[in-house]
Amino acid sequence: MTQHPHPLKGVFFGIVTVLIWAAFPIFTKFGYEDTLTPSDVSILRYVTAGLIMLPFLLSRGFKGIPPLGLLIIVCGAGLPYLMSVSLGLQYSSAGHFALITPSTMLLCSTLGGCLLFKEAMSPMRLLGIVMVLCGLILVGIDSLHTEVASWQGDALFVLGGCLWACYTLSLRQWQIEPLHATAVVGTTSMLLCVPLYLLGNGSPLLGESQLLTASWQTLATQAIYQGVFSSILALVFYSQAVSLLGPGKGAIFGAIVPGVSLLLAIGILGEPATFLQYSGVVVIFAGVTVTLEMFKLARKSR
Repeated sequence: MTQHPHPLKGVFFGIVTVLIWAAFPIFTKFGYEDTLTPSDVSILRYVTAGLIMLPFLLSRGFKGIPPLGLLIIVCGAGLPYLMSVSLGLQYSSAGHFALITPSTMLLCSTLGGCLLFKEAMSPMRLLGIVMVLCGLILVGIDSLHTEVASWQGDALFVLGGCLWACYTLSLRQWQIEPLHATAVVGTTSMLLCVPLYLLGNGSPLLGESQLLTASWQTLATQAIYQGVFSSILALVFYSQAVSLLGPGKGAIFGAIVPGVSLLLAIGILGEPATFLQYSGVVVIFAGVTVTLEMFKLARKSR
């Protein structure tokens, strides 16, 4: 993965990634309303992505990816990451997830980029990161006071953020191509997910599968969004953004997903929002502009 001379393309890939990931709560909520369980959504996600990417992985194999790199990218962006944050939601609140996981991912990716790859940390970039973190606090502050949480769930959210940061840094460390990384993550997660799903179906943790009773429209919608858009396209675009911008700047897009999700929930689901949440979104986007040095990139692209 070589650095591209036009970093604005990296920003474009990052924005598309954010839009796809930010729609996750909306599409997932629609699936739950039609009786699907979280495990049903997971199996639709990874079986669809795994089957689509299987031919590519069979042609490329794991060439160029060392065993440690393979372990890190699968854990960082695949089933182990999803299981970590999903289990965290059993103990803690969605508001804590929206605040803790992106913040941890951003901080770990930025620190790792500075230590491992000597990425420059200019005063403006540091200011932008602080602004993003402050915006995340404003977005989640209401839920922090009103929703039930526990340290076990919050610890799992921290683990999820660390895992995703490890994936981000691994792309740069081993120069893994975006499509290759996506094929490895999707196919390997499918191989892990299917036996766990079959063995755990009907258990108190996973619940009873509703795949046979859900409508075909729901199944098709979840398979296309979860398996194609969220697991394949978004992962390819995110990996490309990291390739073009570096781990530190690429990670900033994961941190703005909660703000965009809030706006989509307001516009599509009609969910209410507070003044603090609106303020947080504004601060987040201002921080992203500062961190990515958007005005400087725009001048360079002319």
